[in-house]
Amino acid sequence: MAEDLQTLIDRIQKEAVDKAEVQSSAIIAKAKEEAASIIKNAEAEAAAKLEKADKDAEVYTERSERALEQAARDVLISVGRRFEKIVSDIVALQVEKNLSEATVKEMLLALAKNYNSDLAVVFSDADKAKLTSFVTGEFAKELGKGVKVESDSGIKFGFRVKVENGKISHEFTAPEIASALSSMVRPQIAKVVSSAAQEK
Repeated sequence: MAEDLQTLIDRIQKEAVDKAEVQSSAIIAKAKEEAASIIKNAEAEAAAKLEKADKDAEVYTERSERALEQAARDVLISVGRRFEKIVSDIVALQVEKNLSEATVKEMLLALAKNYNSDLAVVFSDADKAKLTSFVTGEFAKELGKGVKVESDSGIKFGFRVKVENGKISHEFTAPEIASALSSMVRPQIAKVVSSAAQEK
């Protein structure tokens, strides 16, 4: 009986161990399955985050490049405008410097051939005093029409020609001549700045 009892105990122990092994195997298998699922989900999440980070980095890089290109264009435009201003100032200074009494007389004589009606020539106060006798004499003779001499405190250098009783005026003042010359120079300035921008 002791042997039967021992066999029974051994069998119960073996069944308990076998049952425990089956249960532990099932628990381990389930744990491995859950771990694999967690790892798979974590890998998928990490891959998605990495892909998003790559896309975000690409978008950021594109935006940065566009911002740099725009900044470079802005710098070129700014430099071009400053350069244009410098050239315009130089042109204006040279026009004022070269609008001497002799130059004004030459301009008036050349213009006399192009007008066929009475007109008024408007100078600065200082130039009116210096040029009235020339305008009423040699210029009027070349023009072959009536001429009046007027002054305008707004004119510093050069003159204005008024025709049709002042309805039409042609400006030969320093600012207008400088503006006309500057507008001829602007395309060349733009070409130089554009060319400089293309060089790498």
